[in-house]
Amino acid sequence: MEGYIYILLAGKEFLNTRELLFGSYIMKMGLGNLFLTLLFTSLLAIISVWYLTKNLRELVHATRRFQQGDLEYRIKDAERSDLASVTTTFNEMADTILEDMNKLQSIESLRRELIANISHDLRTPLAVIQGYIETLQMKGNKLTKEQRDNYLNTIENGSKRLAKLITQLFEYSKLEANQIEPKREPFLISELANDIYSNNLILAKNKNIHLDLNMDENLPLVFADISLVERAIQNLMDNALKFTPSKGIVTISVLKKDENVEINIKDSGYGIKTENQTLIFERYRQTKSGKKNEGAGLGLAIVRKIVELHNSSIRVHSIPNDGATFTFTLPIHGLNRTIQIT
Repeated sequence: MEGYIYILLAGKEFLNTRELLFGSYIMKMGLGNLFLTLLFTSLLAIISVWYLTKNLRELVHATRRFQQGDLEYRIKDAERSDLASVTTTFNEMADTILEDMNKLQSIESLRRELIANISHDLRTPLAVIQGYIETLQMKGNKLTKEQRDNYLNTIENGSKRLAKLITQLFEYSKLEANQIEPKREPFLISELANDIYSNNLILAKNKNIHLDLNMDENLPLVFADISLVERAIQNLMDNALKFTPSKGIVTISVLKKDENVEINIKDSGYGIKTENQTLIFERYRQTKSGKKNEGAGLGLAIVRKIVELHNSSIRVHSIPNDGATFTFTLPIHGLNRTIQIT
């Protein structure tokens, strides 16, 4: 028998069906890949945004903490962040603001303390002046000339004391608030010492105190503020003359010590106890030994501030009943070295 076998490998309907199925498969694959791509891209975008804004969020958080009163909060490792310039600027700004606030609080505290001390320190001389003026008004012509002169002298002394207290209070307040900048210039410390010695001779003579001046020859120029140095030495002189008894000795010594010039003010007064020697430079600190005052109120506090403005320090050496010696140094002109007490 003979015949033919026909095999249809791909008919038209088959091809259409195959194309339809293949297209559907491709579409599903494309949609799946598209979904996966979108999902991956979204996750990547979220992670990227989170990472890129991490430092910004930290900066916002630090700003809010600072705004809420946490003045000590700072951004950690600010110099390593992606926004290093911004974060380090924030930390520096916060430090500056905190420093300025502390200064303002210090000035405000100083202002309140100054007002309190003024009212306290001025009350006594004002009361004395007022009392003697009222006595003069009440008794009038009943007072003898000697009594009247005595009252007037007391009033004058009280006025001078008031003027001195006011000057010291405002001078110290300016020094404490860093409102005084030393105007350094070269000058002869020997001439300044001679002037102070001459100006105090009459006062020392009236108190029956021997005043001595001891200086090295050919002392070099010092580089400092002459008016502030004069004020410091004069305060030490006032303190020495005040606490030196009759027939005592006060000595001014100006000596060259290496790269500095050393100034010493020595007295033969009552001396200062060892435990009180670190306290006498504090403002309004007055230590006592028996009936003798060892402190000098604001005078020594002003001296310490002036000496510190010249990058130096002041020290005291004293033995009770054997006087006291106050020492500080000034730099020699032309030598750029840190001043150290010897």
